[in-house]
Amino acid sequence: MNAIIVLTRSLLRQTVRNRQGLFWTLFFPLVLMLVFSFLGNSQNRVNLAIVAPPGQSPAVVKAFQQSPLFHVQKLGRHAALQEVQRGQMDAALLIPSEVAHHTTTLTLRYNNANAVSAQQAVGAVDAFVAQTDIALSGSPPLFRVSAHAMTHSHSATYLDFLLPGILALMTMQNSLFGIGSGLTRWKEKGILRRFRATPVKPAQLLAATVVNYVVIGLASAAIVIGFATLILHASVLVPVGPTLLVLLLGMASFLSIGFIVAGLSKSQEATIPIINLISFPMMFLSGVFFPVSSLPRILADIVQYFPLTYVSNALRGLMSGQLTIGAAAFRTDMVGLAVWIVVTGAIASRAWRWE
Repeated sequence: MNAIIVLTRSLLRQTVRNRQGLFWTLFFPLVLMLVFSFLGNSQNRVNLAIVAPPGQSPAVVKAFQQSPLFHVQKLGRHAALQEVQRGQMDAALLIPSEVAHHTTTLTLRYNNANAVSAQQAVGAVDAFVAQTDIALSGSPPLFRVSAHAMTHSHSATYLDFLLPGILALMTMQNSLFGIGSGLTRWKEKGILRRFRATPVKPAQLLAATVVNYVVIGLASAAIVIGFATLILHASVLVPVGPTLLVLLLGMASFLSIGFIVAGLSKSQEATIPIINLISFPMMFLSGVFFPVSSLPRILADIVQYFPLTYVSNALRGLMSGQLTIGAAAFRTDMVGLAVWIVVTGAIASRAWRWE
């Protein structure tokens, strides 16, 4: 035990002194969270150019100008179409010079080179025109939607959604890259082989390495949570016990995967592509930056069994106040992580090589 403590201290000092590694471990997730939180929390208004003859349909034009959904500019037809073509405006709404007695067609021109903004503009304008038409006609709407959340949630902004995903991503990156790349480098340089000739047992070195990455991972998570809540004013709950349980199980599953990669790889040149192949699909599909429910159904059915999905779902449920440690969904995520730990741990024990 004393040998493990001494080795852990030495590895922690080495990790802190490694400025480049410290940047990717801590500061890069902070920068990533900062950038994405501002992008996600910014109002995504539709830039709309309106082409209307003088005095034509003033109520419609005024309704668009007063709506918080649109940033409106009144332009001539040629200038409006040029702005849309150049990507400066999302769409141009052309109001005809003559209004029919029954139904007047408003032409919306958009640039389909940017499919996302084009679909957003078409959907927003279509829905807003329908609402404005009902309001101007004076007829009461046939239906009205009353929306109610199924559960109380403390999360209100995209930052509140993003923070648990960033914590889950850090858990994967620190554990998987740390063990997978670090142990492969030690094997390649013969460090593990030389340790076998010292009083320190190789198993003690591996145990100290695991403890080192767990300590660094938990400290990094605490710093990120503190930064998000105190500096960026994220409105989340942090139940210490359940959150710690999720982080530890997540680290254990990714450390096991890292041992598999390190055991099978013979060089760092082979390790990095393998780790990227494992981590990149989970990074973008496991609910870190957007909900898994937004994926196609077939893909979502597969992604729900990824270890990163279990970690991000559990952390997001705890931090939003929608899950407790006794909730069925939380137990499902914990069982899923436990299965990953058992399976990958068994594979790692057979795949591990000291040289």
